[in-house]
Amino acid sequence: MATSGTVGQTVFETQKVIDHAFRRCKLPPQAITPEWIDTAFDLLFLNLSALASYGIPMWVIEKTILPIYRGERSVPLPVGSVDVLEMNIRDLNRTLGETNSASEGVADNAFDSDLTTACTQTTPAGFIQTTFGAGNAVQVDNYGIFFNATATWDITIQGSQDGITFTDLFADTEVAAVAGDWLWIDLEQQIPFEFIRLQANGTTVLDVAEFFLGNTANEIPMPKISLDSYSNLPDKTFLSRPTEFWYDKQAAAQGGQNIVTVWPLPDTEFTFFQYVLYIKRQIQDVGTMIQEIEVPQRWYKFVIADLAVELCLEIPESDISRLPILQAKREKEAKDAWTGEDDGSPVRIQPRISVYTR
Repeated sequence: MATSGTVGQTVFETQKVIDHAFRRCKLPPQAITPEWIDTAFDLLFLNLSALASYGIPMWVIEKTILPIYRGERSVPLPVGSVDVLEMNIRDLNRTLGETNSASEGVADNAFDSDLTTACTQTTPAGFIQTTFGAGNAVQVDNYGIFFNATATWDITIQGSQDGITFTDLFADTEVAAVAGDWLWIDLEQQIPFEFIRLQANGTTVLDVAEFFLGNTANEIPMPKISLDSYSNLPDKTFLSRPTEFWYDKQAAAQGGQNIVTVWPLPDTEFTFFQYVLYIKRQIQDVGTMIQEIEVPQRWYKFVIADLAVELCLEIPESDISRLPILQAKREKEAKDAWTGEDDGSPVRIQPRISVYTR
């Protein structure tokens, strides 16, 4: 039997989703107006946005690394964050080279753990480099850059075994560098290098207070507490290592970003720590007719069924007698889609039964 030989290569554009939904409402293609198309786009956007409230779509769970600043109580989350599933505080072992060098500026200033000194350059396309020594290759999994200038940077982090041939480990042409802010980067490579370099590209001029190279990460879970628990804390300005957080959803409703409020507030000694979060975010916005919506293949039948119900209710020319059929179809497709929406791991129940004393 001849088959296509491909998996997951069929492109199902937004136009196909909308066309199928209209047909289920018994609306012929020639009757569909631009106004109806706009309505379908609006309803599709609203339906996809609501998915994050019904459960946990696995494809919108993202790992996010956020910096720690002394005394910062409220930590802004990425735009579109809906919930914080897990939050850890992470400590890294800082790896320091035998020698540091730079194309310009004082290279040692980028490795001295002092945020008030910097390796400042005036010439574009420069570099800052550390060398661990011949035969002393070190594996670096985590990188941090503390900016001393505000600009849009084009940078590459590179590794080398001989100081001549470099391998690109990370590259970003539009880094939003802000003076006084951290950029933390996790890499998955498992290759030790003797040389690590921060390379500026194009017209980028480096001005770096700290270039942090770390490994041997140690992460400690931070439990989520309620507003009641947070409000009952006696000293909300206490400085120490953050141990718990309250997730505040109010800011996004006011056009801002959701935040996590940590306690205790981080002290100076935790400047080189990070928050590691697993966030549930919104599904991406609906794009153009020739783009795809951000759902896996297994969810398309539900998305079409869901949109058809909303169109049947909203478009006056729809065959309203089909509404019960469309609603029943939506319920079935929703059940099928959500049933398969897990990571396959076993469920573990861990009772914590203990004596209560006061």
